[in-house]
Amino acid sequence: MADSQKTSLWAKGATVSLGLMVGLLSGWAAITGGMGGQNYSGWYGSSVTGSTDADPWLRARVAVSGLLALNKSQAIYFTRKTDDAGDPLREECRYRVTGGPLPGKWWSVTVYAADNYLPLNDDDALSFDATEVRPDAAGAWAAVLAPVRPDGGEAWASTRKAGEFDITLRIYQPDQGAVADYASIPMPKVTKLDCGGKA
Repeated sequence: MADSQKTSLWAKGATVSLGLMVGLLSGWAAITGGMGGQNYSGWYGSSVTGSTDADPWLRARVAVSGLLALNKSQAIYFTRKTDDAGDPLREECRYRVTGGPLPGKWWSVTVYAADNYLPLNDDDALSFDATEVRPDAAGAWAAVLAPVRPDGGEAWASTRKAGEFDITLRIYQPDQGAVADYASIPMPKVTKLDCGGKA
């Protein structure tokens, strides 16, 4: 075989290999990029998560990021990686999460580290839920995301050892109106308070 033919075969093989690598990396990024979906005031959710309408890519993302998703008549899911200013959620910062009544029987907010697993700390406070917040007469509530427990007994989820983290809102047994129209849900706000380990 002539040298020019060998060079041509090598170049074709290298091109195919590079294409395969780019395709695999793109696919892995799509799968590990979180639950995906539409943006609802900074929270991302897909109306087909947990349903037979989910495509293979979404099912793969749920398998990697969510591990298990209930049917949407039982629970709907929203994830966010940024505060209301658009900055990534970071372990060393404190955030106030505020909201009002959510359209379901029960709800929770859980912290997940960058590897999509719970942070490896022993604070026994990796989430807060509807039973832990103290709503006012209008139903408004607040909670804190921080690496240390806040003073005053506020509802709290620990971000210690979470690095650059995300949070997942689960609304269980959601109202039919919420299932039909995610945009109708009054999503909680996430406001950065400060950074640098202030208590």
